[in-house]
Amino acid sequence: MGPRIAVFGCGFVGGTVADFLIASGIDVVKVDPKLYPNNDPEEAVYTSDGVIIAVPTPPGPTGSCDDRIVKEVLSYTDARTRVLLKSTVTPDNIQNYDANVVYNPEFLREASAVQDFAEQPVQIFGHHIHNREDALWWADLFSKCHAHDIETVFTNRRTASMIKYTHNAFLATKVAWFHELYANLPPEVDFNTMTDTLAMFERMGTSHMKAPNADGKLGYGGACFPKDVKALTKILNHSILKYVDKVNSDLGER
Repeated sequence: MGPRIAVFGCGFVGGTVADFLIASGIDVVKVDPKLYPNNDPEEAVYTSDGVIIAVPTPPGPTGSCDDRIVKEVLSYTDARTRVLLKSTVTPDNIQNYDANVVYNPEFLREASAVQDFAEQPVQIFGHHIHNREDALWWADLFSKCHAHDIETVFTNRRTASMIKYTHNAFLATKVAWFHELYANLPPEVDFNTMTDTLAMFERMGTSHMKAPNADGKLGYGGACFPKDVKALTKILNHSILKYVDKVNSDLGER
């Protein structure tokens, strides 16, 4: 009989992960007070071989990462529990968790989460220096979810966290850069022709150049970029990133 996994938080990240595990023949219990109110969290932890945490980490009053919901879930576990954290948590917070917590950031877009998970080229497992064993266990479990070969990176938890934040912050910078350009183009410049042509260059890539955004506005939006950029500016002295945050706020007011 295979392992049983409890997935806490069943939004577009946790829900997608849970469904892929189920499709791979793994027994999953979904824990989410809004979507599955009858599933008791303590019982789910007690009866499972591993716990996946994909709950929200919203911005706090100053914009820093608020991991109180993560800590609430961790309160149901102990040092013997295999815990895989997918919630986005800054490097300073991640060091406060016990050694049984392995950090496995996700890079899913809300509108295409299923496709992104199925086609992801790499999976990252950040683990405590004394707990590579659990990282290997989780990597083996997730290998069942992918029909293609996937690159697996093992590192420490702080590095895994910075990979996630740097990925989102860099793409947010690209959005802000192109949207600021869109708002200040010289006359007769066709923005769409320009970006479609630039997208043909491999070094430019095809993503995060469209303007306006999906909401018909300027600036990066969505569930991740605004909060992640703001949270990163609270722990990292990066002048360009701080300016990107300001530019995005200014674009939103136009």
